[in-house]
Amino acid sequence: MKLKLTWLGNAGWKISSQSFNLLIDPDIENEPNRISVAEIPKDWFVNVSVVLITHEHGDHFNRYTAKYLLEKSNCVFVLPPGCVQAAHEIGIPDSRMIIGHNGKYDNNQSTPIHLPEFNLVITPVPAVHGHILGSIYKHYNVSDCGYLISIFDKFKVFHPGDSVLLEEHFELPEVDVLMVSPTEHNMHVRQSKILIERLNPKYIFPQHRDTYRITDSNYFWTCAYNKELYEVLDDKQRSCYHTLPQGEVFDIVVQ
Repeated sequence: MKLKLTWLGNAGWKISSQSFNLLIDPDIENEPNRISVAEIPKDWFVNVSVVLITHEHGDHFNRYTAKYLLEKSNCVFVLPPGCVQAAHEIGIPDSRMIIGHNGKYDNNQSTPIHLPEFNLVITPVPAVHGHILGSIYKHYNVSDCGYLISIFDKFKVFHPGDSVLLEEHFELPEVDVLMVSPTEHNMHVRQSKILIERLNPKYIFPQHRDTYRITDSNYFWTCAYNKELYEVLDDKQRSCYHTLPQGEVFDIVVQ
């Protein structure tokens, strides 16, 4: 089986196989502060199966993109409870939504979402949004999610959403693919390195970078320290580390 991964900018991804086309936090709105937008073929939207949204912020749950996907595809949106109101405001019906429960929001266990028609099991993982200097964002939403994506019951992808390092991350299994955000408001360098060491991924992709113009007021989330992270990794980890341009397809053969 072959998987195709494409970085869409910021924390956005497309993962596709013969069974599915999945998007994570897609944002294709060409707003003024954006440096560039990946060229997205129109058939991507028609053929999208599942869209994962990690939290309500506009650079992750982009309303323009979500509405476009709603109109152009038959996709289902997997999103946390904190995004439901915004989803309703742009017209996403309940029939097109699956609510992801991360275990913290309702004091229960994370509930895996089984999508057998796509050979996917998606497990919401808690995410606690950070802020400047590695602090916790005072308005963080306890329902925010990262997602552990199991493909064909054997290949695992982890996207942490916007989050500082959590004990729950240490409880995850080893993964094949890790998207990591070495920004000041997420895991920066030290925590990103710890996560890499814990999850032992075969493929590491830095994200939340090189997408928006960096200013004095937004640097803590627009400026990623992906080069600094690379420098502190060992040789084996560096060989797994791939800094993709926007829109480039990365092929992975799943044995």
